[in-house]
Amino acid sequence: MDFKKLDIQTKEKLSEEFAQFSKVLGGKNFFLSTIEEIRDIKPNPLLNKSGAFHTKKTRISLNKSLFKDTLTTLFAAIRREEKVGDMLDGIDPKEYKSIMNMIKALKPTVITFESKETGESFSFPILDTTEEKKTKVTFAFKAIFFYHLDEAKKTLTYEKK
Repeated sequence: MDFKKLDIQTKEKLSEEFAQFSKVLGGKNFFLSTIEEIRDIKPNPLLNKSGAFHTKKTRISLNKSLFKDTLTTLFAAIRREEKVGDMLDGIDPKEYKSIMNMIKALKPTVITFESKETGESFSFPILDTTEEKKTKVTFAFKAIFFYHLDEAKKTLTYEKK
């Protein structure tokens, strides 16, 4: 997804959301450096059995631990969603079953970022289930854990017109 290709309302909403995230973590630079730190952690920190991991200034926790096959299926679904527009469109029954299982597992999962300095926090779900039969991965999750860092930068620097 390219942030620049989104409609104005979506851009404004995402920009406000990311501005709030960065405010909680102490500013845009701290937010972006947190994203970079997350990406430098190997193996993927989302696979931590305790469901929590730390960066220099942030504690990140999931209300549920993830398994490698679930995360792999999620990333494959994100790629399909980016190409086709829907993670379930035009897939074979075996893949459909694994994606549906991944959706069921991740639907209640929420990621919480807590600043170690101020104690303030923000949370967001991995999946957006607001539209029935149209489950999508939230932009916040994709921007922080999947997309190139430039997408988060574009979102943070967007100015209302």
